[in-house]
Order: sequence, then C-alpha cells, then structure tokens
Amino acid sequence: MSTALPRDLVRALGWLRGHLSEPIELETLAHVSGVRARTLETHFRMFLGTTPLGWVRQMRLARARQQLLNAGAETSVTGIAVASGFTQLGRFAAQYRKAFGELPSATIQRLRRSRIESTDTIDDEALLLTWRALPFAFAVAPKQCNAALEELERPLKLAPAYGLPKAVAAWCFGQRAAHRFSSTPDLDRKRSLSLAHDAHRLGPHDSLTLTLVSGSHVLAHRLEEADALLEHALAIDPWLAYAWIRRGWMSAYFGDSEDAIRELRTALHLMPFEPLRHIAFIGMGCAHFSAGRYDRAAKWIVSGVEACPGSFWAARVAVAAAALSGARTESRRMARQLLRKDPDLTVTEARQAWPFTPDFMARLSGGLEIAGLPRG
Repeated sequence: MSTALPRDLVRALGWLRGHLSEPIELETLAHVSGVRARTLETHFRMFLGTTPLGWVRQMRLARARQQLLNAGAETSVTGIAVASGFTQLGRFAAQYRKAFGELPSATIQRLRRSRIESTDTIDDEALLLTWRALPFAFAVAPKQCNAALEELERPLKLAPAYGLPKAVAAWCFGQRAAHRFSSTPDLDRKRSLSLAHDAHRLGPHDSLTLTLVSGSHVLAHRLEEADALLEHALAIDPWLAYAWIRRGWMSAYFGDSEDAIRELRTALHLMPFEPLRHIAFIGMGCAHFSAGRYDRAAKWIVSGVEACPGSFWAARVAVAAAALSGARTESRRMARQLLRKDPDLTVTEARQAWPFTPDFMARLSGGLEIAGLPRG
C-alpha cells in the first residue's frame, strides 16, 4: 500500500490546522476535502489510525499542552482550554489527564513552582558548558564520554543546585561502568547512582534530567526504577526525542520488540538527524535482534556505528546477529574488527553490559561464540 496521503486527506488536514479552535463538523470537513464523509473517515482510519474528530482532539490537546508548558504568570487554564477549542472544561481536564498523566492545573502549577529554580537563576557559564557537554554524552563512546565529564567539572562547581549537569555526569559514569570505558567500573557505578539521586532531587520536573537519570538506572540494571522515571519524563514532555529513544530501548530490554520499534520510530520522526539518531538506529537493531530478525538487526546496528564509530560497543550485537543469520564468515570478520578496538572483550563481559531478557542474552552469547569471541 502507498504511504502517500490521499489528496482529500491532505486538504482536510491543511484546513484543520487553521481552524482547530473552532467548532468542527464532519460534513463541513467533508465538503472542504471534496469527498463524502464516509470516505474521509475511512482515509483517516487507514492512514492516521483515528477518526477526523479524534485527530482534532489529539491536536487540540497537544496545543493546550504546549501552551501550558509555556504559560506566563497571568495565563489561566480556562483561557488555554477555550483558545484550543475546548468548551466543556470538565471534559477537557479529563481528556488532558488521560493523555498526559496529570490535570492541566497541575501542569501550570508545577511550571510556576519550577521557575523558582529555573535556568534564569543558573550561572550562564554553567548553562553553556552543560549543553556543550551533551553531544559528547549522547555519543556513548569512550573518548566522548570522558570529554563530557571534563566539560562538566566546572558547571558542577558553578551551579551545585542545577540538576541537569549532575544527570549528564551520572549518565556518563554509568556508561563507563557498563561498557568498560574505564578501569574502575565499581567506583564509576557508585558515582553514577549518587549523581543520579542528586539530579532527581534537584530537577524532579525537568524531562531531560529525568530521562538521563532513568538511563543511569538502566545501566545499573535497575529497570523498574528507570521505567517509572521515564514515564514521568514523557508525561511532562511527550515531544522529547531522547525520552522516546530511551522508551524504545526500555521496551527492548523488557523483550517488547514491536513496541520498541514503534517508539524508536517516533523518536526518529521527532529528531531525524544526529547527534541522537545513531542511538535510535542501534536500539532498532536490538529490537529486531530480540524478535529474531537477525539480518535487519545487523543492518540497523552497523548503520548506527558507522554514523558514530566511537560507539563500537554496539557492534557486539551486530556480530552476534550476523552469526545467527548464517553469515559466519562475515561475523568472524566483524568480530576481529571489534576485538582490535576492544581487545579485552569476552562473551562473559558482553553479557554484563545490558539488562536484556535472559533469552536475548543467551542468543547474544551464542552468536558471539560462533563468531569466535573468547568466552572469558
């Protein structure tokens, strides 16, 4: 089936985007689109997975959410609801809570509380250096991880009450422990969890901070805590691409490969370019590996590593996928390349890096052994 949207649907969507705050009648929308109402409804369901009025409700809620997150001191929930096309405030509150996990009044109150500790009160240099460190942290590679920690030394001193640099540092120390980026994994893991605890305390309503803290718990194999933090982050900001990447990885860890692929696709649509795309690609590969689609797994992971060669740790899954797909010669070649970058790697150590399901890890081990990695 073609993925191109029918012209009537394109016309309907274009008109709706300019009239979201107005009452919408299906017959009016059908007239605008140039087809019968039943045909238009069919196209909405077929191509967008919802009804015309369902799509309108989703977009209105999304608009209201964005306005609440950017509300000024004099902004009211009622004003935002009406401006977004909602006339029944009780129904708006119920639909909003179902979509975002909190009442609209809670969103605006939380926002105003958080402004007491907003970035307006943070040392400007600390803010700059923290955001400058993020691309290095997102690379998930040894040199870049250490570069991020060096960048973070000063903001950690300049702004001790700022949660984000602590969360970034926690994520980096967690990487060092999980992927053998340093010779002190136990110490790094303790540092990671300590920093994650402080970051959560200082930034309990910041979605990026919560997402990074969640990642630190994942690297320490604390999946339940990580999952709860991630759900909170997405409730606060459902458009944060990095949170969707972590959500996809989390589903892959739990063995929900199809959910993982859907969530990582969401991330790619929100953020189609680097510096995060390679992590989404590698996550897609892990999801395909979990589902037993080894050819697809290897292609996604190889593409991710090619985009960021420092993330060679992910090649472990690609090597195993190639072996299990029957490409043993290729898997052995890939394994030799990996060992040149990570000469002390063993199958036992590879098993300890991720909290995937036992079945996933058993297949990973088997594939790595076929490819010739030492057991350890």
